[in-house]
Amino acid sequence: MERETTKLQISLRSENTARAPEREAYGFAPTHEGTDFESMVRAYSAGYGVFGAKPLSSDRAFAWAADLRTSDAFTVLHSVYQSSWTIRTLDETPQHLAFYIPHSGSFRLSIGKKVVESGAGRLLVANNHEAGDRLIQGGPHCSDALFLDWKVVRRMLVSLVEMPILDSLDLEPVVDLATPSGQLIGSLVQTIVQGMRNGGPLLSSPLALAAMSETLANLVIRFGRHRLSDHLEKQKVCLVAPWHVRRAIDYMHANIAEPLTMTMVADGVGVSLRALQTGFRAFRGISPGGYLRKIRLQAARDQLRDPMNQRSVREICATWGFSHAGRFSIVYRSAFGESPRDTRLKAERLR
Repeated sequence: MERETTKLQISLRSENTARAPEREAYGFAPTHEGTDFESMVRAYSAGYGVFGAKPLSSDRAFAWAADLRTSDAFTVLHSVYQSSWTIRTLDETPQHLAFYIPHSGSFRLSIGKKVVESGAGRLLVANNHEAGDRLIQGGPHCSDALFLDWKVVRRMLVSLVEMPILDSLDLEPVVDLATPSGQLIGSLVQTIVQGMRNGGPLLSSPLALAAMSETLANLVIRFGRHRLSDHLEKQKVCLVAPWHVRRAIDYMHANIAEPLTMTMVADGVGVSLRALQTGFRAFRGISPGGYLRKIRLQAARDQLRDPMNQRSVREICATWGFSHAGRFSIVYRSAFGESPRDTRLKAERLR
């Protein structure tokens, strides 16, 4: 990487016009590149999703290049910029857990009143909807960014914590790569980035990427610091549940909208109903039926928050197996701190 960064610095520092550096200077084969700020915003918006951004210089010359790769759960961005700029999340920006790895230049983000900056021996991580403006500085700036779909994190949270999760996780944004857990998270992030960069082999293995996405989410939840860390310690949640419990969880997620009974789940997994109930109680601290209700409650919330979903609250309630709308509203408010109607009204304002 040092040789790559040196080549980038030599090339970009010699650029004083709007002409982008030669491709050989990037150290990667760009999928996107340009010479002005607007072209970068358009390319990233089309390739991943909308966001807010602005350059920090009035100079119209803005040479940039990027290798942008996406899978079901991950987006990887290897990029280089000649000038500094800021990025901010909009309400309609896809929600993800972001990992930032600058190689030259620096990266700064704020979460509430806390401001952190990239540096040697640290990895920055944040939910983009919890972070404030992010500052990308350099001349040049070269970095990797890995974005993990927040739905994977939320699903893992529900699996581990066994209760509906409010939106804010309050995740500590700095991962210390000198610690054993930090090394573990950092190594997996680098493996995923390198495996997807330049059309790497991971892109042809969706099963491997799916497994890595769940593993990364698990590591961050288990070893990162956030508002549920103490709860996890008290619960003493087992990292590896028996095969039939894990298979039952997968079965429920795959058939979440179907009229499931626990006997059907047990039959689908290939165990007795008693074994299924005992396994969930021992390793998840909840009944299998309770687990299914909780993930359906989260699914209902996802639909209520979707500005494009035109279905009524009562219809959404019925879709996810809640036959009594009033009781659903009480459970929903207890879990998320607002009524289903409040959630729907917020979504409607985004249309």
